[in-house]
Amino acid sequence: MKSTSLTDLITILFQSLHNSVTILCIVFTFCNFVDVNTAQNTSLPQILIVDNDPTISTLLSENLQSEGYVVETVADACAALVLPLDHYALIISEINLPGEIDGFELLERVKDDPMTCGVPVIFCTVRDGENDIIQGLNAGADDYIVRPFSLREMLARVRSVLRRRRNMAPAANLRTIEYRTLILNIDSHGLLIDGESISLSPTEFTILTLLLRSRNKMFKREEIFAAAWPGEELNNPRLVDVNISRLRKKLSGYARNLVNKSGLGYGFMDEV
Repeated sequence: MKSTSLTDLITILFQSLHNSVTILCIVFTFCNFVDVNTAQNTSLPQILIVDNDPTISTLLSENLQSEGYVVETVADACAALVLPLDHYALIISEINLPGEIDGFELLERVKDDPMTCGVPVIFCTVRDGENDIIQGLNAGADDYIVRPFSLREMLARVRSVLRRRRNMAPAANLRTIEYRTLILNIDSHGLLIDGESISLSPTEFTILTLLLRSRNKMFKREEIFAAAWPGEELNNPRLVDVNISRLRKKLSGYARNLVNKSGLGYGFMDEV
């Protein structure tokens, strides 16, 4: 049996060390690659589609995703209004939506809210009348596309709107909804009234967010239920009343602003 010299042992040792360093370099490079790609994915533009036609929603979603966008879809305006709309780079909406809130009113609420007024909105709709187009653009829509549409043209218009948004000076990103001494924090789900912290349940927070984002608007029980209990059937309308009652007790002096009008529903009103 051939003995191993000291030189051979040193050579083997250095080869082992070299291989170990090589493996560590590969692992480090791979981890860095994963981190970079993860960071890139989280910064991809997010687009919200508001449409109750599953064929159109799927068609738009798949093609926008293939372009590298992150896409979320909802079927009506109420479901859209409870989302953190300021997180989206673009909203694409039909005008003819189910429920009490159509695309025109959704656009109005987005533009009236200081948190979301900078989010561009494209109407993609079956409404092809000249008056509809003029109304939509005058109301603040960033583009108006009539169905049926060319996918290539649609994607080009999306890129154009997003490019215009990127070229705009960044506005302050307000993360609160404020009314006098009432401050609702969207990130922490916290409520401050006269500097005092008020605890809210997730349902109460959702309802208050809906009402505060659209002050002086009335919401029917069905709309509030759809926002607070998405995907569930309205088997017990009293659920809305009970949560509104609890919310009033927590709003102290602002309870009088949370009004109920027969036949119209609930709303947070400036003047009562």
